[in-house]
Amino acid sequence: WVLENTGVKGNMDHFNREDPFWMKRKGTTPWTEIRAGTVTFLTMAYIMPVNAFLMSAAMGEENRKDLVIATGAVSCIASVMGGLLSNFPFGLAPGMGLNAYFAFNLVLGEGMPWQEALTAVFFSGIFFVVLTLVGLRTFMLRFVPPGVQHGLGAGIGLFLAFIGVQIDQGMGFIKGDPVTLVALNTPLSVSGNYDASKMWISVLVLTVTVLLMAMNVRGAPLLGIVFGTLIGWSECWARGNEESIFLYPFGACSGAASSGNATNADCYCYAPRAVVQGPVIEATAGAFSFINLNTQQFWIAVLTLFYNDVISCAGTIIAVTEKAKIRDKKGNMPKGNTNMAFLADALGTVVGSCLGTSTVTSYVESAAGVVDGGRTGLTAIVVGVWFAISIFFAPLFSEIPYMASSPIIAVVGAMMCTSIQNFNWGDVEESIPAFATLVMIPLTYNIAYGIIAGVCLWLFIQVGLVPFRFFKKVDPFIKFKLLFSDEVSHDVMCSASCANFISATLAVKEK
Repeated sequence: WVLENTGVKGNMDHFNREDPFWMKRKGTTPWTEIRAGTVTFLTMAYIMPVNAFLMSAAMGEENRKDLVIATGAVSCIASVMGGLLSNFPFGLAPGMGLNAYFAFNLVLGEGMPWQEALTAVFFSGIFFVVLTLVGLRTFMLRFVPPGVQHGLGAGIGLFLAFIGVQIDQGMGFIKGDPVTLVALNTPLSVSGNYDASKMWISVLVLTVTVLLMAMNVRGAPLLGIVFGTLIGWSECWARGNEESIFLYPFGACSGAASSGNATNADCYCYAPRAVVQGPVIEATAGAFSFINLNTQQFWIAVLTLFYNDVISCAGTIIAVTEKAKIRDKKGNMPKGNTNMAFLADALGTVVGSCLGTSTVTSYVESAAGVVDGGRTGLTAIVVGVWFAISIFFAPLFSEIPYMASSPIIAVVGAMMCTSIQNFNWGDVEESIPAFATLVMIPLTYNIAYGIIAGVCLWLFIQVGLVPFRFFKKVDPFIKFKLLFSDEVSHDVMCSASCANFISATLAVKEK
């Protein structure tokens, strides 16, 4: 019992000759698993250009090809490892939101060298491995109330959407303003704003992607990226840097384009110069820095990365195992397989940091493959094989223009807001802390501040209500007890809120 519940013991029964991966038991076939793995890859493949795009903002445009290769390589390794160890149909890759925290909070916001930030990712992965093996991962999750966890997902979604629409490596619609902090990048006409061409193409890409998603087309985000990329490449090949209307960076190329002197102005359009290249990581692999291990800033970064990975991984496992009907009749997940899923996620983060990318996590897009029939780890292995093939095409992925990739970031951000679709906003004890988390993340440009704000506000509210509950002869510490119970959920927390027993008391008096 101790070994099973601490994560030291996993369930490897799926390695057998009679029924490999328990495919017959789960009512699936090798072909179904291969097809489902392909569908999952199509829904996840956008992470290669998008992660490289986000990370290169902090690690340098010159490392973009390295980041594409690193993203594909770690996605391959982690997905195969997850499929073999856990027998769950989950694809793994660098997590959206955590890559934004790495680039825009740690490196660009706090001035941490990207080598040091990679070291923080490495240590967070080591912590996750250790806590998985000693069974403390679930305990750590319980420090964050369920409502705040819901707000965290939506807050990261708004954070990503905000990044996706900005003028710096985004769609270009939002720019800085000294009075209002942010403003619309006007005028929106092509004749009055050189960047408007890129902006409107990005709107077209976003619209096409959403239309494909509405029609339930598999791999819609990837198809949207391909659509926008082909437009950008075709124009760049046809007109070149000197005459292109899609020159980058934003706000710096209008004069260069009009004078035909784009090259001297450090302006460029995106188009590949090669198709296939050996997967060699030149600058980011093993680029660790251990100089500032004794600083508070470093360890806050480690804990933030670690905690977000715990929450992200747990949320994906909970959501996708339910959709895949992997749980038992009581709704419990198989402990041995779940332990191994956590371990694969943690080891993936360690490997990813060694290659030069941010925290790896299980992807909720895995649900697409589950809907298509994927039920076993063979689905995850197929995802890994596709990522392995894709890393040889890094020259293509590294030339994805921002007008093709940034709309997908905005769409992914919107989809992450589904974490609050069934939230009880009428319960102020739970909704206000969740809302604090939700808004503080994009407004402070910092995921850690959002978590701290939500948890602290929840704690202040519950401590403040202790005398009131005591006076009403209700357990004054009921919320704290529920927080560490096995049955905790957002609905359970709301059922114990003061508003409910006040309403019940009034109903009894009326009768």
